Amino acid sequence: MDNAFGKILREQVEAAGIKESELAGALGYDPTYISKWMNGSKLPSAKNAQRIIGQIAEYLSRRAADGDSETRKQKLYAELRLAYDCAGSSQNFQSCQNGQMSFLNSHKELLRLTQAACRQALNLCGHHISIEATFDLFQLYGKGFQRLMEEIHTMGAKRVELKLALEPETLTGNYYFYTTSILNIIGCLDFVEMSIVCRKPEQPKLLVVNQIFCLQVLWQFDGEIAAAFSMQEEVIRKFTDVCSHVAGASEKLLDYADPESLKRTNVQLDSYSDRRQWLFFNESPAMLFPADIMEMFISNADSKDYARYLEKLKNVFEKRTRRSRIDLVIYSSMLNKYLTDGKVSVGNCFQQLTQEQVYSHLRYLSEVMTSNPQFRLYLIRDTVVLSEELRDTPSIFLDTYSVNIENSKNRANANYHISTYPGMREVFQQFFENLLAQSYCLELTAEDLLRYL
Repeated sequence: MDNAFGKILREQVEAAGIKESELAGALGYDPTYISKWMNGSKLPSAKNAQRIIGQIAEYLSRRAADGDSETRKQKLYAELRLAYDCAGSSQNFQSCQNGQMSFLNSHKELLRLTQAACRQALNLCGHHISIEATFDLFQLYGKGFQRLMEEIHTMGAKRVELKLALEPETLTGNYYFYTTSILNIIGCLDFVEMSIVCRKPEQPKLLVVNQIFCLQVLWQFDGEIAAAFSMQEEVIRKFTDVCSHVAGASEKLLDYADPESLKRTNVQLDSYSDRRQWLFFNESPAMLFPADIMEMFISNADSKDYARYLEKLKNVFEKRTRRSRIDLVIYSSMLNKYLTDGKVSVGNCFQQLTQEQVYSHLRYLSEVMTSNPQFRLYLIRDTVVLSEELRDTPSIFLDTYSVNIENSKNRANANYHISTYPGMREVFQQFFENLLAQSYCLELTAEDLLRYL
């Protein structure tokens, strides 16, 4: 069995300078239990794990002589809980292996095994998760798939690759479910490469998690499921080959774009040039800067390529964007943050503005709104209760040809996805129009914007 839990527990006990018997006394357990936990032959029961790990963290943090005991307790609890989950997943896998293929017939078991595979991957593959599926995982797992992504983030995943498939007809039939699912996955993960392809009905329904677990859905109807799964290397390799073939031969519905390709293709310039735009900024509004601020960006550019890009952007803002029909949506918290810190991402690079420059930028936006009635600004009051499905929504850029999604929590354009597939663009437009109709989304006048200064 994976002994991650035992190793961390032993390290912490030794660091605290106590004996196994002392920890056992503090927990009210026989010392043999502590010994078995440490050597990996046994784990605390799932029923009592949360309580026991909390007691261990509490006791060991109080024994430490230095630092903030509460912070130490929380950190220790998180480390022990992650190690326990990894060890428990290993135990689950060992108990499930039965020859080359095994069988399951419940969604609960399906989710449990997928979670176990992801935990194993985090433990064995350098915090790198790879999930490939030739069928609609969103529909099969429901909200469980998003919870799995959130758990992966909590457990410290550094890179997540998702290669998924959808039947295009389902997008338009349930647009809100799919758009919020895609947005929340991109929004909750620090880094994800998500590719979605068009699924054909005749394709097999296969799932592979890293090189650890594979599954084929045999039957699915009215909430019931039957599937065969394996943890054997040879079987997983064959499933992976089929998944790769299906993905390579299918039309792309959504794809990841790396920062370098964005620089080469000028995707953002093309979008800002369009006559009709729908823009949702979950960041400072990086558009329509006054000429003097654009000149400052250009003069301070750290490369000729970036300076040329900014020259083009300045020209597009002045000649195209300010005259376009635009619906711009901003979180009120982001607008207030921008007024406070002056940080904004422009063309793959973060820029720092003074407070007066921020004011100048917002005054210029107000002027554009006055001169162009088709430029409309909306503010989401995220200080009131919002649907959880909108909490981590990344930035969305829509024009008449494409949809672009960006989560720039760590660095600009590091987490960027694009679709030029008409059906995908249309459902995101539906999502956007629905957003504008919500009671917490308020349209501001040019005068309203100036009141924030």
